[in-house]
Amino acid sequence: MSDELTSRGWERGSGNHGSVREKRPLPGSPYLRWPLVSGLGLDVSLDAVPCARRYLREALREWAVPGGLAGDAELIGAELVTNAIEVTLPLQAARPDEIWPVGMRLLANRERLVVEVWDCHPGVPIRQVAAKDAESGRGLAIVAELANRWGTRRLSAHVKAVWAELLLPTR
Repeated sequence: MSDELTSRGWERGSGNHGSVREKRPLPGSPYLRWPLVSGLGLDVSLDAVPCARRYLREALREWAVPGGLAGDAELIGAELVTNAIEVTLPLQAARPDEIWPVGMRLLANRERLVVEVWDCHPGVPIRQVAAKDAESGRGLAIVAELANRWGTRRLSAHVKAVWAELLLPTR
């Protein structure tokens, strides 16, 4: 990541991909560990996947993340968003009057890039072994292969996040 990006701090509302970054985090803020933060809310539709890919591509280009690593992050993000949408669609169909948020957040510092996707499905994702001719079921295997590490965490009683961490090259 370029020194220019990390030394000039954050900007509010730059770009058109939904990023929100603050100029100066408050002392003691957890964002001091993550000088670059960007988030995007997504519709519960498979059309959200290409939108998430474009958002990731633009944000990582803006942050000067190297091309190969940016490509890995884009693929990870697309897999995590696809999973989140696929588990949320049946919930939305069963209870269409309720709001079912799905979103993505990117966090980066000089050492790490984290791609995080959240949804309201109560279950945690389970890595599957897909049949050779299966058209799906490989998403978390791809994430596990490309990421340094990945996992899940509860953001609230109703919202979980699935995250993947990539290590940035050292200078």
